[in-house]
Amino acid sequence: MKTKSEIGNTFLAGHFQSGPYERLFLTPEQESAYMDNYLKHLDGVVEYEFRLEEYYNLKVVGLRSALGNVSAVILPEEDRLKLPYYIQETRTMYIVDSIEKVYEEAEKRGIPILQKYTKNIMGGQGRLELAPGYIMELAEATNKALFLTDPAAK
Repeated sequence: MKTKSEIGNTFLAGHFQSGPYERLFLTPEQESAYMDNYLKHLDGVVEYEFRLEEYYNLKVVGLRSALGNVSAVILPEEDRLKLPYYIQETRTMYIVDSIEKVYEEAEKRGIPILQKYTKNIMGGQGRLELAPGYIMELAEATNKALFLTDPAAK
């Protein structure tokens, strides 16, 4: 039985920059308590924050901790339910240097691509279905002005 995992053996090899980030959907009413507790009790830091006007002006906040990372999406529940399925069901997010290069490897491995490369305020995004109902977001973080801390810094 295998007992060690190497990034070089994954389909993200050579392109991985940061992650994984657990995807969490919060309503505006939940945001303050969650953020306060994450920062206080998990020694968290805010990595990035921005809004996506094209998706009901939702807010995205990246949080990092020695215990794990979170990409929190904040918007009212009624708006979340209007989002495309592949966004609503996203479970994790990875920052990569090239979504298109990762897609080439994903296609070789038979991993379905649910969202073609899409430019956005962060840089770009895309989504894959690792297993039925388990959707993974890929992000290119080329807009460094959004980042309050460097995702490469550990």
